[in-house]
Amino acid sequence: MLVALTLLILVDPAESMWMPKCPFKLLTGLSCPGCGGQRAAHALLHGDVVGALRYNWFLIYAAPYLLLLIVERFFLKGDWQQKVQRFAESKFVVMFYVFSYFAWMVVRNILHI
Repeated sequence: MLVALTLLILVDPAESMWMPKCPFKLLTGLSCPGCGGQRAAHALLHGDVVGALRYNWFLIYAAPYLLLLIVERFFLKGDWQQKVQRFAESKFVVMFYVFSYFAWMVVRNILHI
């Protein structure tokens, strides 16, 4: 993880031909929900929140959910961990996340975002 973060800090994925490209986009020409994620991570690591959101608007939803899962796994213990886990991993929340993931893929390709 540290190697990947260091690489993202040092190398701009938008300008490097060596950074991996999205296989879904290479095969279909369509943007997947995660397209722009590397560039967004690079922007975030350099403190450019607005730039990161320009690369992938789904971060507005995905980042807080990911942060919640990280906090639940690594920082909470006991009852609090169980309560947060029950919420974050409930069928409704997971299905909502999956639905919104694919809805974002459709929207971003229709609107060319």
